Amino acid sequence: MQSREERPVEGTELDLTTRVRRRVLPTLHRIKEPLGGFATCTQHPSEYVGTIDRRLREFRPELEDMSFSPEPVASLKVHEDGRFSAGSWVRRQSPLADWQLHVTVFQDGRDAIEVFAHREYSWLRHPYKHYVGDGWDTTGGVERMRSILSDHGVTFTV
Repeated sequence: MQSREERPVEGTELDLTTRVRRRVLPTLHRIKEPLGGFATCTQHPSEYVGTIDRRLREFRPELEDMSFSPEPVASLKVHEDGRFSAGSWVRRQSPLADWQLHVTVFQDGRDAIEVFAHREYSWLRHPYKHYVGDGWDTTGGVERMRSILSDHGVTFTV
């Protein structure tokens, strides 16, 4: 068993973009919310794909191998237990594709990642539809992400 000093602290594996998003977006949300906007939102449990027994720093390169890119402009997701997301990723057929698969990951303890997904309009192509959630597809996103993980030999538990 590792001593507390040897174990990584929650969040220390986060990339710079995610650390900045965790600091800035809650404040931006407090400014936007009275005007009817948002910069943070609660992660919906129906988007749960599964849990992967890997550390965040091990899983990020795997997401890139699956053609996902970091998505810094996404709202900051908050897990129902209060944890902030540990990263937001998208997969598009092309930069101008109509649709994107959006994946959010949460650190689950120290050595596992919880993955959530939905399919939605790409904010690059349809910014208003994207922002208001038009066409939001949780079931399709979860099924697609589970298929991608399986195709790439990434084991997960539901």
